[in-house]
Amino acid sequence: MNAIQRFYIAINNGIPDRIPVVPKIWVDLAAKLTGTSLYDVIKSPETALRVIIEAGIMLGIDAVRQFHFPERKIEVQDDKVYEIRGGRCIGKIDMKGGLITHLDNAVDYHLEDPYMMAHHHFWAAKSPIINKIEDVKRIAVPNKKFLKEIGWESRQKKIMKLAGDQMALIGDCSSATLAFYECLRGMNAAMFDLIEEPKLVHAAMEKGVEIAIEKGKFNIDIGLKVLRLNDSIANMSVISPQHFREFVKPYMKIVCDELHHYDTKVRIYCHICGNVLPIIKDLIDIGLDCIAPLDPLGGFTCQQAREYAGDKISLMGGVNTLSFVNNTCDEIIKEARICMTGAGRRGGFILGSGCVVPRSTKKENIDALVLAAKKYGVYQNGVLCS
Repeated sequence: MNAIQRFYIAINNGIPDRIPVVPKIWVDLAAKLTGTSLYDVIKSPETALRVIIEAGIMLGIDAVRQFHFPERKIEVQDDKVYEIRGGRCIGKIDMKGGLITHLDNAVDYHLEDPYMMAHHHFWAAKSPIINKIEDVKRIAVPNKKFLKEIGWESRQKKIMKLAGDQMALIGDCSSATLAFYECLRGMNAAMFDLIEEPKLVHAAMEKGVEIAIEKGKFNIDIGLKVLRLNDSIANMSVISPQHFREFVKPYMKIVCDELHHYDTKVRIYCHICGNVLPIIKDLIDIGLDCIAPLDPLGGFTCQQAREYAGDKISLMGGVNTLSFVNNTCDEIIKEARICMTGAGRRGGFILGSGCVVPRSTKKENIDALVLAAKKYGVYQNGVLCS
């Protein structure tokens, strides 16, 4: 069984030969592992895709996520990196975090520009980007044809050849819900808006849904069968179950229903950090095929997640991200084994990280995760051997 088959069977809530390993590898760690400059990652969307593939092959993991970066011109001054647009500096790039350009002026965030909205989470401003319903109406929805025209298809297909059958690739739909809204309003305003500006929240999420669906259809058309939705902040460490059910659940369900209808073989998971125990049944109702990343920093275990979910959905993640920088290889193996026995005794489990693997992680600590799955994640007669 190859990595692609193993991953698809597991996310389809089935029983593969062994538990697949899919830690969340982002471009910063991938660049470090492959000896690639982060400057090149920022400037070249193809490099951003490629380094994650090369890192995944190097690590021997079963799948990696693919993130389409915008093409940005940069200028480096005193070890600080700035984005240059139209011959002028528009803001500093966060090199220690998400490589986001923090705009000096919100007017440089153009809602009507489909290119910008295709990569909307790569820019932020101190003041909100949207303030009223009229602003929401200006938001462009880049369709799948536009995504191909700006080079997403040609780059992704080239990278798919590089990956071959060595590992599965996960298409990113970004966020349709609260994380999308937070990009446009900022965290504090977004939280208050759930109470004070519900109409604005709903209007924005309708646009987020349209954008996510188009990204999903693009990924399906080029042959990717597993898709990722992100709403890392829509967890019960941040909002209430009631707010989740009003503002997140209905819109996430629209995305899942539409993409499952578009291709019945596609499988969708959502990355939601923090505590999700109170909404696991809601996530099942939404129509997701898998829940991730089972973040232990949210105060729960993989075993608890399985007890809440039953056998109705696959689960992915579980290993504390801080373990990759603070713990020994043996400790990571022990933690991984607890995750696997807690949630994966009868299949439907993918071993991974509780969120993105930190940039400072050593390769041997991810090697330990792979080793744990190969040693303790093997199935025999439909049951985990260990």
